[in-house]
Parts: sequence; structure tokens; C-alpha cells
Amino acid sequence: MNDASRRRFLTSSSKLLIATATLGSLTAYAAEEHRHGGPGEGLIVDAAMQNRCATCQFWGGMRKVSNDKKQVIAQSMGWCNNPDSPNHQKLTAADHHMKKPGIWKKWTVL
Repeated sequence: MNDASRRRFLTSSSKLLIATATLGSLTAYAAEEHRHGGPGEGLIVDAAMQNRCATCQFWGGMRKVSNDKKQVIAQSMGWCNNPDSPNHQKLTAADHHMKKPGIWKKWTVL
């Protein structure tokens, strides 16, 4: 193996290692914020979380609130009905994080 191919191998291997570590940390972060319930329960999102589609007044997905009002259980993707949002009239996941400040409005049921 010559020096050029060795360098190329090390460079491509290090990029793959960094990408794998980044993906792993993002997956761990996402797992902390929400979880899937049992079969048929859907995605469970903490009701106290702000800037999440499932807890927003304008989100148009199938969802319900737990009896203790601490969780929102979302069954599907939903339409964003907030005219101020960059995602207006687009499908978003229940756990989607809205990055634009000031557009999220707490769901009145919560």
C-alpha cells in the first residue's frame, strides 16, 4: 500500500467514524425527548415541551392528551396551520422542533 492510498483510506475512515458518532449522539438526544408507546399508542411527547408541533395550537395531526395532562399522544403526521410558520401547509412530525421563535402557541387543551 503506497502513501497516497493509505492517506485516502485514513481520511475516508475518519469521516465515517465522525459521521457515525454524530448520528449516534443525535439518536440518543431524540430518544430522550419522546418515546413510542405500545402498539397503537403512537408517539408520546411531554406536554410541557414548548416549540414542538404536538403541543402547538395550530398543529393538525391526530393527538390526544393523557388523563394527567402531562403527555400528548400523537397518532400521525399533521399539517401545520400556523400562517406565520415556515412549515405552513406542510406535513410535520409531532416531535418536530420549531426553530423560529415566537410562532408556537400552546395548545388550549393543555
